[in-house]
Amino acid sequence: MYKTPYSTSVYGQASHNVSPLKAVVMLYEGMIRLIREAKLADQEHRFEDRFKAVEKASRVLLGLQGQLDFENGGEISPILHEYYDSLFMRMMQINSRNGQSVADDVIAGLVEMKQSWEQVRDQSEQERHASMQKATTYGIDNVGDAEKNRAKIVI
Repeated sequence: MYKTPYSTSVYGQASHNVSPLKAVVMLYEGMIRLIREAKLADQEHRFEDRFKAVEKASRVLLGLQGQLDFENGGEISPILHEYYDSLFMRMMQINSRNGQSVADDVIAGLVEMKQSWEQVRDQSEQERHASMQKATTYGIDNVGDAEKNRAKIVI
């Protein structure tokens, strides 16, 4: 997938202030919030608000999809690409019939994926902490660029 200005922007803005993994988790949290807003708007027959919330959530999703690195991402990039395609189609269905049940399915999928990213983030932080402790034990002041770049992920 080609990186669009929006896809670069949505992930780039989030990852400037926090680690890349934290940025991904935050973006999932935002999508969950937006789909919940869409579901509430649907319940209250505020269809334009529902549409806008789904549109915002889908733009975040497309932003994440646009950041996939197929050259360095191994087998996970195509899997995530297919997942994002499927999730995008489900998001679009929220604006048609049975929107609330579809929203529930989308929320459940987003929550599950967010929890997976949280596990990856936590594991990465534990590994980084262990590396830093090891470096301190051996009197190494700078663990080097390789360790700093380790936090970079392929989303």
